[in-house]
Amino acid sequence: KPVREVAILVTGAHFRSAYELYAHVNVAEARGLPDETIATIAAGQRPVDLNPKEAMAYDVASSLVRGGTLPEILYRQSVATFGEAGNAELINLVGLYCLVSIILNGFDVPVPDPA
Repeated sequence: KPVREVAILVTGAHFRSAYELYAHVNVAEARGLPDETIATIAAGQRPVDLNPKEAMAYDVASSLVRGGTLPEILYRQSVATFGEAGNAELINLVGLYCLVSIILNGFDVPVPDPA
């Protein structure tokens, strides 16, 4: 879903993980996110054209990657948007892609050469 890709792109952009962004730009395109939206997220900014679910995913991911506790109001809004299970999935997804981004950066995994 595009909502997942929004959260993944926010995370990859935060860590400036080139390979992560490379891989998920392609997935985000395939899942229907507009190029301008993808480019804005990859640049570390919040697009103005996100639908409500995408905006919530952006806000939760952005808050989590900055560190600290997810604000209670944002947590409650996310539960209202995605349900308890969906909110837990979103939080776990962001955590997973934090790990992936750090590993990719740690081993300096390059973006493939276009051939």
